Amino acid sequence: MNYLTFKELAEEWLHYKKNLVKESTYCNYAIQLKNHIIPLFGNMNCSMITSDILNQKMSQWFENNRLQGNMPLSDKTARDITLIFKLCLNYGMQKNYIPNQKINLVIPVCKNRTVAAQTYTIREQQIIVNAILSNLTNKSNGILISLYTGIRIGELCALRWSDIDLENRTIIISKTLQRLYFKEEIEEKHTKISITSPKTCNSIREVPISSKLTQTLIKLHANNPNTYVLTNTEKYIEPRTYRNFYSQFMDSLDIRKLNFHCLRHTFATRCIECGADYKTVSEILGHANVNITMNLYVHPSIEQKRKCVELIDRINK
Repeated sequence: MNYLTFKELAEEWLHYKKNLVKESTYCNYAIQLKNHIIPLFGNMNCSMITSDILNQKMSQWFENNRLQGNMPLSDKTARDITLIFKLCLNYGMQKNYIPNQKINLVIPVCKNRTVAAQTYTIREQQIIVNAILSNLTNKSNGILISLYTGIRIGELCALRWSDIDLENRTIIISKTLQRLYFKEEIEEKHTKISITSPKTCNSIREVPISSKLTQTLIKLHANNPNTYVLTNTEKYIEPRTYRNFYSQFMDSLDIRKLNFHCLRHTFATRCIECGADYKTVSEILGHANVNITMNLYVHPSIEQKRKCVELIDRINK
C-alpha cells in the first residue's frame, strides 16, 4: 500500500518542474502550494484521494473562511490553484501514487464580487503631472512613464535607455524585473531578483509615447544605452523600493494615494474615455485578449450615464 502523503507528492512534483518552467512560474507554484494547497491536503494519503473528498474539503475550507470574514479568493488565484493542483494530481497518477481517475476539481469563488479598477481623476492626474514636471528626476519621471504608457512596475524597473527610441517615439517592452520569493522546498524560502521576459508573449510589445513624455525623456536621456531609465546608472531599482518612492512622492501631494498599479488603470481609463478603440488599448497594455481590457475598464462613469439619460430630454423637446 502507498503511504505517500500529498505534501510529499507536491514536493516531488515541484522538484520535477524546477528546470522545466520559468523561475517566476516555479515560484508561483511553490507559493500556491505552501499557502493554499498543502495546509488543506498535505497530510492526506495519496491512495485515498478522490474528486468527492477533494471538493468536500475545499467547500468546507471556503465556508470556514467566509464565516471568519476572510476575503474570498480572487478569480486569478482560484485559477492558479486549480491548475497547479491538477498538474500535481496528474503527476501523482502517472507515478501510480494516486488511483487513476478523472478528477473534477471545483475551486469556490465569490461570483458576485466585483472590484472596479481604481483610477485617478483628471484633476488628480494633472496635479501629479505638474508636481513631476516642477522637479523632474529620473525617479519621478518613472511615475509619468507609467501614467502615459500604462506599463507595469516590473516592466518600468527593467527599462533601459536602449529600449527607448526617442526619434520614433516608442518604447520596447521586452523585460520585467521582479523579486522572486524562491522556495527550494515547501518549507524553505529565500528571495532573489529576476530580470526575464514578461509573463506572456502579448506582454512583449512596442508602446508609442506622447510628445510630452518624449520631451521629459530627452531631458533625462543618458548617453550609455545600457543604463536603467530610472537611475541613469547600470544599477536597477527593484519594484518594492520604487513603490516606496512612489508612496512618499504621493504623500507630498494633497490628493488620494492609490497604489502604483492604479497608474496603469488610469492610463487605460483615459484612453477609453478619449474614444480609443478597445483592441488598441489592449495591445498597448499587453493584455492576452481584448476581453480582459473590456472587463477591467469598460464601465461607464456616473457622468457618462447622466449624458445618456439626458439624451431623452433632447428627444422630448
